Amino acid sequence: AANNLGPSSRRKREKGGGQDGAGTALYVDRRKSKVWNYYTKLGDAYVECNVCRKQLSFHNSTTTMREHLVRKHSIRDTLLSQLKDDQTSESDYAAQESAVKRSRQTTPESGLYHAASCSEPRTDMILELVLEMIFRDLHPLSVVKDKGFGLLIGYLEPSFTLPSPVQLSSMLWHRYNVVKQHLERYLQTAQAIVVCVEFWVSQLSQTYLTVTANFIDGEWRRARCVMETQQAHEDKAEGDLGEKLYAVLSEFGLSSKSVFCVMHDSPQSTAANSQQLKNAYGWSSLCCAARTLHLCI
Repeated sequence: AANNLGPSSRRKREKGGGQDGAGTALYVDRRKSKVWNYYTKLGDAYVECNVCRKQLSFHNSTTTMREHLVRKHSIRDTLLSQLKDDQTSESDYAAQESAVKRSRQTTPESGLYHAASCSEPRTDMILELVLEMIFRDLHPLSVVKDKGFGLLIGYLEPSFTLPSPVQLSSMLWHRYNVVKQHLERYLQTAQAIVVCVEFWVSQLSQTYLTVTANFIDGEWRRARCVMETQQAHEDKAEGDLGEKLYAVLSEFGLSSKSVFCVMHDSPQSTAANSQQLKNAYGWSSLCCAARTLHLCI
């Protein structure tokens, strides 16, 4: 019967409804369209895009809204077809968050929007940049599970799947081994190295030992390479210093004869270890000049 009505009569019936409530059902179905996860309704005639905050005219149809998402934001995947209907009653932030997550977890099968899948070279590059951010800026591995970071990556590249902290940990160890191999080859070019020993205390009052190799490389450049940082126990922080240094040197393929001298960070460390290092390994000991001058002042 509705098909026999004229256009104006059909519009009146849709807007005003009837005794059977058909008009209300039509309106509810339209509001449940998945495109509403990206828009906020402003009155009866306008909507606002949650992504760019642009306001569009609304005439009881979502066609313009869909075209805006495709043309301006390249949202062609299953963000609109995979979201649950009950998400339309949630806040804009929750809708965007769920949309981003589902876009990364699903594979488009059919529908108006088709995913522009992330190419393998681009996926590898994004993964490398995430890894670079973590170890360069000292972020925890759990940053990939943070909601804000997930929303950012999901908006920039909806089809990219963030790795788990366990995967990132494996990748970091691989990167560490690669860099370590380069450092080993670089240290082999040194005719003699000065091993710098520094004990320091963290903000949590934990004592650490950092071992640094200082030398002049083949191109007459001063090189300073951190070889090891390990936690040291207060009761025996300096007692087995010679064994620790020998173990670090062996790990990088260096012999005890490659050490010109050992530089200590305090007169106390120099006095406590110089004789033992000299007798066991033949290493001379010096105290840091800057530290000594600081103590004098």
